[in-house]
Amino acid sequence: MDFKTDIFSLDVPNKTGNLIGARPPSSLDIFFRSKHKELHEQYITARIFMHETENENGDWDHWFKRKGDARLQEMMQIKLKSTFYESALIFYNIVVDLSWTLSYVCCEFACSVDGERVPIDGMKPIEESYRVLRSAERNVTSPIAEENPFIYLKKSAPDYARVVDYIVDFWNEFSVSPIRQVYNYLKHKGKPVYKEFLAFNEPRFFGFYFQTSNGEVKQLSSDIRDVQMELSLSDGIKCLRDFDDELLFPYIKNLLEIIEDVIKPSPYLIT
Repeated sequence: MDFKTDIFSLDVPNKTGNLIGARPPSSLDIFFRSKHKELHEQYITARIFMHETENENGDWDHWFKRKGDARLQEMMQIKLKSTFYESALIFYNIVVDLSWTLSYVCCEFACSVDGERVPIDGMKPIEESYRVLRSAERNVTSPIAEENPFIYLKKSAPDYARVVDYIVDFWNEFSVSPIRQVYNYLKHKGKPVYKEFLAFNEPRFFGFYFQTSNGEVKQLSSDIRDVQMELSLSDGIKCLRDFDDELLFPYIKNLLEIIEDVIKPSPYLIT
């Protein structure tokens, strides 16, 4: 599967150039780059599963092989492709959610650790840095949730206002998209059934009907397929690929650039 964008261009930069005079890394710098690295790795995972949905070489035998049963083999290929699609969908949504965490730990200036307010910036012992970051992560929720700290941070730290605005603008569009809606269905409600797989199902043996008072004939629900969420697998894969190239990649790229411009992280970081 070909993408228009280079996923590896989003990786954490290596130490380059003249480091003379550069300040040592603060906890804020380390938190930012750690979340940057984790987000990028999850993004790569999403694309790995997307590549598997296409499987250009037709190498399905390592997953399933039934000699002499072409129909069953084709059904299993669709089943596997849907699994890869759903896995990619989940990881793409993880990337979006991690973008909030990344932004919050860069915007916040203090968080509560064991009941005490601890500043995030400055150099800290390893154990304290670990506890502070875990504490900050727990505060992250949806960008527009009432308890979300972004609005407070926007008022108390105006330098980060454009970070908050950028996240909220993206979320307002993305939250109502099919990609987020299908993800939420998978996560909380069930599993879709795909049209490509339904084509292999046997026809109904019987049906139940009734006539309404105005003479309209309606069929009664008598099959689990009547109530399952039905999706097109090929359309879903295309939608994900377009989302990656046209929306997600630019969003992550721009967000990283905005945060880097605000906090100007130290180049003294081992990644």
